[in-house]
Amino acid sequence: MHSGDSFRDHLNKALQAFALQVEKTSQTFITLLKEAVGRADSIFTPLQRTLLYVLLALVLCTLIIIGYSWKIYGKVINEKFVRPSTLKEIEELKLSVDKLKLPKEHSPRI
Repeated sequence: MHSGDSFRDHLNKALQAFALQVEKTSQTFITLLKEAVGRADSIFTPLQRTLLYVLLALVLCTLIIIGYSWKIYGKVINEKFVRPSTLKEIEELKLSVDKLKLPKEHSPRI
């Protein structure tokens, strides 16, 4: 169990680093967007500008919701889906694959 905990810790740290990088990138994106807004008045029609703002707002809200959800449910997701398989589970999988008698190109890589 200790190695699984270590793996989860490393994965959690990597995901947190990724989230921080996304936050920095989004801040840079917002800065660039503010600069582009001044130029957008002359490039886009009012309808295109409105659609662009709606799209950017949706993307930003989605990123915020993903970050918030990961903060709440990240540990549960790690515990449920990111765990090392036991030898018993691997053997059961091998036996079930053998029962199917699939060609080698369709067999899972275990």
